[in-house]
Amino acid sequence: MFTTPPTLDELLKYYRENWESEGYKSKIDEKKHFELGIKILKEFYKINSKDYKIPIAIEYKFNIDLNGIVLAGIIDRVDKLPSGKLEIIDYKSGKRIPSIEDLDNDLQLSIYHIAAEKIWGILPEKLTIYHLRSNTTISTHRKPDQIKKTIEIIFDVLDDIEKRKFEAKESPLCSFCDFQQFCPEFAHRYKIDEPPQMILGEIDVLKAVKEYVETRKKIKELNVKVNEIGDAIIKYCEDKGFSRVFGEKYSIKVSKVEKKGYEEDEVKKLLEDEDLWHKVLSFDPKRVTSLLEDPNLSYELKRKLKDLEKVMSEYNQLRYKEIEKKK
Repeated sequence: MFTTPPTLDELLKYYRENWESEGYKSKIDEKKHFELGIKILKEFYKINSKDYKIPIAIEYKFNIDLNGIVLAGIIDRVDKLPSGKLEIIDYKSGKRIPSIEDLDNDLQLSIYHIAAEKIWGILPEKLTIYHLRSNTTISTHRKPDQIKKTIEIIFDVLDDIEKRKFEAKESPLCSFCDFQQFCPEFAHRYKIDEPPQMILGEIDVLKAVKEYVETRKKIKELNVKVNEIGDAIIKYCEDKGFSRVFGEKYSIKVSKVEKKGYEEDEVKKLLEDEDLWHKVLSFDPKRVTSLLEDPNLSYELKRKLKDLEKVMSEYNQLRYKEIEKKK
Protein backbone atom coordinates (compact mmCIF):
# COMPACT_ATOMS: atom_id res chain seq x y z
CA MET A 1 0.00 0.00 0.00
CA PHE A 2 1.27 3.48 -0.91
CA THR A 3 2.23 5.68 2.07
CA THR A 4 2.00 8.68 -0.25
CA PRO A 5 -0.39 8.98 -3.19
CA PRO A 6 0.89 7.47 -6.46
CA THR A 7 1.19 9.75 -9.44
CA LEU A 8 -1.61 9.72 -11.99
CA ASP A 9 0.72 8.00 -14.47
CA GLU A 10 1.48 5.25 -11.93
CA LEU A 11 -2.23 4.79 -11.27
CA LEU A 12 -3.09 4.50 -14.97
CA LYS A 13 -0.13 2.18 -15.57
CA TYR A 14 -1.40 -0.16 -12.85
CA TYR A 15 -4.87 -0.01 -14.41
CA ARG A 16 -3.60 -0.95 -17.88
CA GLU A 17 -1.38 -3.78 -16.59
CA ASN A 18 -4.23 -5.33 -14.59
CA TRP A 19 -7.03 -4.89 -17.12
CA GLU A 20 -8.92 -8.13 -17.89
CA SER A 21 -10.40 -8.53 -21.37
CA GLU A 22 -12.83 -11.35 -20.57
CA GLY A 23 -16.58 -10.95 -20.22
CA TYR A 24 -17.27 -8.27 -22.84
CA LYS A 25 -19.68 -8.63 -25.77
CA SER A 26 -17.11 -7.47 -28.31
CA LYS A 27 -13.82 -5.64 -28.70
CA ILE A 28 -15.78 -2.43 -29.22
CA ASP A 29 -17.65 -3.00 -25.95
CA GLU A 30 -14.35 -3.72 -24.15
CA LYS A 31 -12.75 -0.56 -25.58
CA LYS A 32 -15.72 1.52 -24.42
CA HIS A 33 -15.46 0.20 -20.84
CA PHE A 34 -11.67 0.53 -20.81
CA GLU A 35 -11.89 4.20 -21.82
CA LEU A 36 -14.65 4.78 -19.26
CA GLY A 37 -12.32 3.39 -16.59
CA ILE A 38 -9.57 5.82 -17.63
CA LYS A 39 -12.01 8.72 -17.41
CA ILE A 40 -13.26 7.63 -13.97
CA LEU A 41 -9.73 7.20 -12.59
CA LYS A 42 -8.57 10.61 -13.82
CA GLU A 43 -11.52 12.30 -12.12
CA PHE A 44 -11.10 10.12 -9.02
CA TYR A 45 -7.43 11.14 -8.78
CA LYS A 46 -8.25 14.82 -9.25
CA ILE A 47 -10.82 14.74 -6.42
CA ASN A 48 -9.13 12.42 -3.90
CA SER A 49 -5.36 12.74 -4.26
CA LYS A 50 -5.20 15.97 -2.26
CA ASP A 51 -6.90 14.33 0.72
CA TYR A 52 -4.97 11.05 0.55
CA LYS A 53 -5.04 8.89 3.68
CA ILE A 54 -4.11 5.30 4.38
CA PRO A 55 -7.18 3.15 5.05
CA ILE A 56 -7.39 0.57 7.82
CA ALA A 57 -8.22 -2.06 5.22
CA ILE A 58 -9.01 -2.50 1.53
CA GLU A 59 -10.84 -5.44 -0.06
CA TYR A 60 -10.97 -6.98 3.41
CA LYS A 61 -12.26 -10.56 3.40
CA PHE A 62 -14.20 -11.27 6.56
CA ASN A 63 -15.56 -14.46 8.04
CA ILE A 64 -17.47 -13.90 11.27
CA ASP A 65 -19.65 -16.00 13.56
CA LEU A 66 -23.09 -14.55 14.22
CA ASN A 67 -24.82 -16.66 16.85
CA GLY A 68 -23.82 -19.86 15.07
CA ILE A 69 -24.16 -18.49 11.53
CA VAL A 70 -20.98 -17.87 9.54
CA LEU A 71 -21.14 -14.64 7.53
CA ALA A 72 -18.53 -14.07 4.84
CA GLY A 73 -17.91 -11.18 2.50
CA ILE A 74 -15.48 -8.55 1.24
CA ILE A 75 -15.49 -4.93 2.38
CA ASP A 76 -14.04 -2.57 -0.26
CA ARG A 77 -12.53 -0.08 2.19
CA VAL A 78 -12.46 0.84 5.88
CA ASP A 79 -11.26 4.27 7.09
CA LYS A 80 -10.75 5.56 10.61
CA LEU A 81 -12.49 8.90 11.19
CA PRO A 82 -11.19 11.77 13.37
CA SER A 83 -13.79 10.71 15.96
CA GLY A 84 -11.98 7.37 16.28
CA LYS A 85 -14.93 5.50 14.77
CA LEU A 86 -15.05 3.79 11.38
CA GLU A 87 -16.30 4.64 7.92
CA ILE A 88 -17.19 1.70 5.67
CA ILE A 89 -16.87 2.55 1.97
CA ASP A 90 -18.43 0.47 -0.79
CA TYR A 91 -17.50 1.36 -4.38
CA LYS A 92 -20.27 1.12 -7.00
CA SER A 93 -19.66 1.21 -10.76
CA GLY A 94 -23.27 1.02 -12.01
CA LYS A 95 -24.99 3.75 -14.00
CA ARG A 96 -27.64 4.52 -11.37
CA ILE A 97 -26.73 6.68 -8.40
CA PRO A 98 -28.34 5.10 -5.30
CA SER A 99 -30.63 7.26 -3.18
CA ILE A 100 -30.33 7.78 0.55
CA GLU A 101 -33.43 5.55 0.90
CA ASP A 102 -31.52 2.81 -0.94
CA LEU A 103 -28.64 3.12 1.53
CA ASP A 104 -30.93 3.18 4.56
CA ASN A 105 -32.46 -0.14 3.48
CA ASP A 106 -29.30 -1.76 2.08
CA LEU A 107 -28.81 -5.16 3.72
CA GLN A 108 -25.21 -5.42 2.49
CA LEU A 109 -24.17 -2.23 4.31
CA SER A 110 -25.88 -3.44 7.49
CA ILE A 111 -23.91 -6.70 7.33
CA TYR A 112 -20.68 -4.73 6.79
CA HIS A 113 -21.55 -2.68 9.90
CA ILE A 114 -21.97 -5.87 11.96
CA ALA A 115 -18.75 -7.38 10.58
CA ALA A 116 -16.64 -4.25 11.15
CA GLU A 117 -17.75 -3.87 14.76
CA LYS A 118 -16.95 -7.53 15.47
CA ILE A 119 -13.57 -7.46 13.70
CA TRP A 120 -12.15 -4.13 14.90
CA GLY A 121 -14.23 -3.63 18.04
CA ILE A 122 -15.07 -0.11 16.89
CA LEU A 123 -18.55 1.14 16.08
CA PRO A 124 -18.93 2.20 12.41
CA GLU A 125 -20.10 5.81 12.29
CA LYS A 126 -20.60 6.15 8.54
CA LEU A 127 -21.67 3.74 5.81
CA THR A 128 -20.70 5.28 2.49
CA ILE A 129 -21.38 4.43 -1.14
CA TYR A 130 -18.80 5.86 -3.56
CA HIS A 131 -20.40 6.08 -7.00
CA LEU A 132 -17.49 5.83 -9.42
CA ARG A 133 -19.15 7.05 -12.61
CA SER A 134 -20.08 10.35 -11.00
CA ASN A 135 -17.30 10.37 -8.36
CA THR A 136 -19.80 11.26 -5.67
CA THR A 137 -20.36 9.86 -2.18
CA ILE A 138 -23.56 9.22 -0.24
CA SER A 139 -23.43 8.32 3.44
CA THR A 140 -25.78 6.90 6.04
CA HIS A 141 -25.53 5.12 9.39
CA ARG A 142 -27.26 2.38 11.34
CA LYS A 143 -29.24 2.57 14.56
CA PRO A 144 -29.32 -0.36 17.04
CA ASP A 145 -32.88 -1.30 16.03
CA GLN A 146 -31.80 -1.49 12.36
CA ILE A 147 -28.98 -3.87 13.26
CA LYS A 148 -31.43 -5.95 15.29
CA LYS A 149 -33.75 -6.18 12.28
CA THR A 150 -30.84 -7.13 10.01
CA ILE A 151 -29.99 -10.05 12.30
CA GLU A 152 -33.65 -11.11 12.22
CA ILE A 153 -33.60 -11.06 8.40
CA ILE A 154 -30.41 -13.16 8.35
CA PHE A 155 -32.02 -15.80 10.56
CA ASP A 156 -35.21 -15.71 8.45
CA VAL A 157 -33.11 -16.34 5.34
CA LEU A 158 -31.29 -19.18 7.11
CA ASP A 159 -34.64 -20.70 8.04
CA ASP A 160 -35.80 -20.48 4.40
CA ILE A 161 -32.55 -22.08 3.18
CA GLU A 162 -32.88 -24.93 5.66
CA LYS A 163 -36.45 -25.47 4.45
CA ARG A 164 -35.21 -25.14 0.85
CA LYS A 165 -37.57 -22.20 0.40
CA PHE A 166 -35.55 -20.25 -2.12
CA GLU A 167 -35.57 -19.89 -5.90
CA ALA A 168 -32.78 -19.37 -8.40
CA LYS A 169 -32.84 -15.82 -9.74
CA GLU A 170 -30.95 -15.12 -12.94
CA SER A 171 -28.82 -11.99 -13.05
CA PRO A 172 -25.87 -10.60 -15.09
CA LEU A 173 -23.54 -12.21 -12.51
CA CYS A 174 -24.69 -15.69 -13.60
CA SER A 175 -22.26 -15.65 -16.53
CA PHE A 176 -19.35 -15.52 -14.03
CA CYS A 177 -20.70 -18.22 -11.69
CA ASP A 178 -18.63 -21.38 -11.17
CA PHE A 179 -21.59 -23.41 -9.88
CA GLN A 180 -24.00 -23.37 -12.80
CA GLN A 181 -24.10 -27.17 -12.93
CA PHE A 182 -25.77 -27.17 -9.49
CA CYS A 183 -28.28 -24.42 -10.32
CA PRO A 184 -31.76 -25.30 -11.63
CA GLU A 185 -31.49 -22.37 -14.06
CA PHE A 186 -28.46 -23.82 -15.88
CA ALA A 187 -28.14 -27.49 -14.84
CA HIS A 188 -29.68 -28.74 -18.09
CA ARG A 189 -26.60 -27.56 -20.01
CA TYR A 190 -24.44 -29.98 -18.05
CA LYS A 191 -26.46 -33.18 -18.64
CA ILE A 192 -23.68 -34.76 -20.69
CA ASP A 193 -24.90 -38.33 -20.08
CA GLU A 194 -28.03 -37.86 -22.23
CA PRO A 195 -28.19 -38.78 -25.96
CA PRO A 196 -27.82 -35.98 -28.54
CA GLN A 197 -31.57 -35.57 -29.07
CA MET A 198 -32.19 -35.31 -25.30
CA ILE A 199 -35.58 -36.99 -25.07
CA LEU A 200 -37.79 -35.88 -22.17
CA GLY A 201 -40.56 -38.47 -21.92
CA GLU A 202 -42.08 -38.53 -25.41
CA ILE A 203 -40.83 -35.00 -26.22
CA ASP A 204 -37.80 -34.08 -28.28
CA VAL A 205 -36.39 -31.32 -26.05
CA LEU A 206 -34.47 -29.53 -28.81
CA LYS A 207 -37.59 -29.42 -30.97
CA ALA A 208 -39.83 -28.57 -28.01
CA VAL A 209 -37.69 -25.56 -27.01
CA LYS A 210 -37.79 -24.23 -30.59
CA GLU A 211 -41.55 -24.72 -30.92
CA TYR A 212 -42.21 -23.25 -27.48
CA VAL A 213 -40.30 -20.04 -28.20
CA GLU A 214 -41.85 -19.65 -31.66
CA THR A 215 -45.35 -20.24 -30.23
CA ARG A 216 -44.75 -17.68 -27.47
CA LYS A 217 -43.70 -15.15 -30.12
CA LYS A 218 -46.96 -15.80 -31.99
CA ILE A 219 -48.91 -15.42 -28.74
CA LYS A 220 -47.17 -12.09 -28.13
CA GLU A 221 -48.17 -10.86 -31.59
CA LEU A 222 -51.74 -12.04 -31.06
CA ASN A 223 -51.85 -10.40 -27.62
CA VAL A 224 -50.97 -7.07 -29.21
CA LYS A 225 -53.83 -7.53 -31.66
CA VAL A 226 -56.25 -8.67 -28.91
CA ASN A 227 -55.35 -5.62 -26.78
CA GLU A 228 -55.91 -3.25 -29.70
CA ILE A 229 -59.36 -4.75 -30.44
CA GLY A 230 -60.19 -4.86 -26.72
CA ASP A 231 -59.27 -1.20 -26.25
CA ALA A 232 -61.56 -0.30 -29.16
CA ILE A 233 -64.47 -2.25 -27.59
CA ILE A 234 -63.85 -0.61 -24.18
CA LYS A 235 -63.82 2.86 -25.74
CA TYR A 236 -67.02 2.10 -27.63
CA CYS A 237 -68.74 0.96 -24.42
CA GLU A 238 -67.51 4.00 -22.46
CA ASP A 239 -68.67 6.38 -25.21
CA LYS A 240 -72.11 4.73 -25.43
CA GLY A 241 -72.56 4.00 -21.72
CA PHE A 242 -72.78 0.24 -22.29
CA SER A 243 -71.40 -2.51 -20.06
CA ARG A 244 -72.08 -5.33 -22.53
CA VAL A 245 -72.04 -5.58 -26.32
CA PHE A 246 -73.36 -8.34 -28.54
CA GLY A 247 -72.02 -9.90 -31.72
CA GLU A 248 -73.44 -12.64 -33.91
CA LYS A 249 -72.12 -15.54 -31.78
CA TYR A 250 -70.70 -13.96 -28.62
CA SER A 251 -71.38 -11.20 -26.11
CA ILE A 252 -68.63 -9.30 -24.28
CA LYS A 253 -69.03 -7.74 -20.84
CA VAL A 254 -66.78 -4.86 -19.73
CA SER A 255 -66.10 -4.64 -15.98
CA LYS A 256 -63.63 -2.71 -13.81
CA VAL A 257 -61.00 -4.71 -11.92
CA GLU A 258 -59.35 -3.05 -8.92
CA LYS A 259 -55.95 -4.03 -7.57
CA LYS A 260 -55.76 -3.21 -3.88
CA GLY A 261 -52.67 -2.73 -1.76
CA TYR A 262 -50.99 -0.52 0.82
CA GLU A 263 -48.82 2.58 0.85
CA GLU A 264 -45.55 1.58 2.53
CA ASP A 265 -45.13 4.84 4.50
CA GLU A 266 -48.62 4.57 6.02
CA VAL A 267 -48.21 0.93 7.05
CA LYS A 268 -44.72 1.58 8.41
CA LYS A 269 -45.93 4.47 10.57
CA LEU A 270 -48.79 2.43 12.03
CA LEU A 271 -46.70 -0.68 12.73
CA GLU A 272 -43.69 1.23 14.11
CA ASP A 273 -45.98 2.88 16.66
CA GLU A 274 -46.99 -0.63 17.76
CA ASP A 275 -43.41 -1.98 17.55
CA LEU A 276 -44.50 -4.46 14.84
CA TRP A 277 -42.68 -3.16 11.76
CA HIS A 278 -40.03 -5.89 12.19
CA LYS A 279 -42.70 -8.43 11.20
CA VAL A 280 -42.99 -6.83 7.77
CA LEU A 281 -39.53 -5.24 7.33
CA SER A 282 -38.93 -5.29 3.58
CA PHE A 283 -42.31 -4.07 2.39
CA ASP A 284 -44.41 -6.80 0.83
CA PRO A 285 -48.23 -6.61 0.72
CA LYS A 286 -48.37 -10.39 1.22
CA ARG A 287 -46.65 -9.99 4.58
CA VAL A 288 -49.20 -7.37 5.58
CA THR A 289 -51.99 -9.79 4.63
CA SER A 290 -50.40 -12.54 6.73
CA LEU A 291 -50.12 -10.08 9.63
CA LEU A 292 -53.90 -9.54 9.43
CA GLU A 293 -54.31 -13.27 10.04
CA ASP A 294 -52.04 -13.24 13.12
CA PRO A 295 -54.18 -14.28 16.13
CA ASN A 296 -51.90 -12.32 18.47
CA LEU A 297 -52.71 -9.02 16.76
CA SER A 298 -55.44 -6.96 18.41
CA TYR A 299 -58.75 -6.42 16.60
CA GLU A 300 -58.27 -2.64 16.78
CA LEU A 301 -54.85 -2.78 15.09
CA LYS A 302 -56.17 -5.16 12.44
CA ARG A 303 -59.00 -2.72 11.74
CA LYS A 304 -56.59 0.21 11.43
CA LEU A 305 -54.34 -1.82 9.16
CA LYS A 306 -57.29 -2.89 7.00
CA ASP A 307 -58.41 0.75 6.75
CA LEU A 308 -55.08 1.55 5.07
CA GLU A 309 -55.89 -0.79 2.18
CA LYS A 310 -56.65 1.18 -0.98
CA VAL A 311 -57.02 0.78 -4.72
CA MET A 312 -53.47 0.95 -6.14
CA SER A 313 -54.48 0.49 -9.78
CA GLU A 314 -57.42 -0.59 -11.88
CA TYR A 315 -57.97 -1.90 -15.36
CA ASN A 316 -60.77 -3.09 -17.59
CA GLN A 317 -61.36 -6.80 -17.97
CA LEU A 318 -63.21 -8.41 -20.87
CA ARG A 319 -65.12 -11.66 -20.50
CA TYR A 320 -66.89 -13.38 -23.34
CA LYS A 321 -69.35 -16.21 -23.61
CA GLU A 322 -71.16 -17.91 -26.42
CA ILE A 323 -74.68 -16.67 -27.01
CA GLU A 324 -77.31 -19.34 -26.58
CA LYS A 325 -79.37 -19.78 -29.71
CA LYS A 326 -83.13 -19.49 -29.31
CA LYS A 327 -84.96 -22.73 -29.88
